[in-house]
Parts: sequence; structure tokens; C-alpha cells
Amino acid sequence: MIRVAIVLCDDLGRRISTEYAPYETLYAEFLNLAAPDVLETSVFLAHKGDLPDDVTSFDAVVIGGSRASVYEPHDWIPPLLSIVRSSLESDMSTWGICFGHQVVAAAMGADVGPSTTGWNLAAQNYEVLSGPHADSTDPLRLLAFHQDQVHTVPSGTQRYLTSPGCAIAGLSGDNVLTMQPHPEFTPHVIAAILAASRGGPISDRDIDDALLRIDGSFSSHRASELFWLSHSGTA
Repeated sequence: MIRVAIVLCDDLGRRISTEYAPYETLYAEFLNLAAPDVLETSVFLAHKGDLPDDVTSFDAVVIGGSRASVYEPHDWIPPLLSIVRSSLESDMSTWGICFGHQVVAAAMGADVGPSTTGWNLAAQNYEVLSGPHADSTDPLRLLAFHQDQVHTVPSGTQRYLTSPGCAIAGLSGDNVLTMQPHPEFTPHVIAAILAASRGGPISDRDIDDALLRIDGSFSSHRASELFWLSHSGTA
């Protein structure tokens, strides 16, 4: 079994989690797409001050999404960055998705901030660049929900994923893989999140437009393969 610490940095809200699945289930199901029946997961709630005592006791850690920004002054973010740095200094796998992509990049010294082009919502097409974990350069179609982005590539990694709306959409390095989109999201889940976002910073027009772009097939299985290809124990 491969021991994976799932570090949540937010929740989906009670209604969405009850109707579809809690966040930790979405991550586990996503990782299981390419490596079924090998996961032994432990769940931590970073946004509530709950982190692994020793993250290096796991084979891999995945940092999840959040409505927060890594540069905001939340008390729980510095300890989160600390455990990410501990994982990066070890030989375990360090994975990040959306906010987690930004956290891993920030922990390595990258610049993270708001996008200059606004929100990236719903289905996005990503070009896979050549790299150590990109054994296929077929494009990926994945769901996205973010405004912040990574603006610089940190030392020790390379950009392997890009899109018109997000230049640095994925980073790869030794035992490191991150991606800005949400490969764990299903169309039903992102539709519910978009609906719950009305009345907030995203305009109704942008939400309506995004809801028109959540159908079709997505590359979640291929994205799951990329994470496992980056894992030293399965590459």
C-alpha cells in the first residue's frame, strides 16, 4: 500500500459534500483512477490547524484546493508551507492541486498572485509540454476554478502544463507534481460550486458562461496517471 496524506485546505460546504462527496473522497477517487486499490489515506484539515506531525512518514502528500490565497495572512498558511518544505526536502512525493499547486510553488520561492486576465472557470484546454513526467504530450481538458496563479517557475522544477489563461498551469520536478486545474472535480460538483458562488466576486454573467462549458469528456484519468508517474515508487 502507498500511504498518502490528503491535506485539505477548505471544504466544499455541507450541501455539496452531502449531495455529491466530501473533498477527501474526490481526491481519493481521483488518485484511484490510475492506481486502484493501492492507497492508504489519512486526511488532515490544514485550514483548521490540523497537519501531520511528521509528513515524511507518508509516501506522498497532496495539498488540495482552497478559497484562500497563499499570500493572505491566515494563521494556518505558514505551518502548511513548513510541512510542504519538509516534504520537499525528503524523498517522498509532493503533489499540489489548484491552491495546492500555488502552495508548493510558494514554498519553493515562486511568485504567486492574482491573474491578470481574471477568473479561469469550467473547462479549460491545457497543453502538455515535454518533461520528465509527460510521457504523452496529448492536450488535457480539465475543469478549473481559480483567479490566483503561479507567476514564476521555482528553481528545481519546470513548467509542464500551460493554457491560454494560465501560463504556468503545472510544475514538475524530482518527486514533485502540481497542477492548477481541478482534475478531481466532476461536472456536477463544479456546477454546484458555481451556483453557490452567485452573489460573490464572480459576476453572474461569468458564472452563466462557465455553466455552458462543463459538459463533455475530461482528462481526469490521464491527469491521475501523471501524478503516479511522478511518484518515485511507481514511475
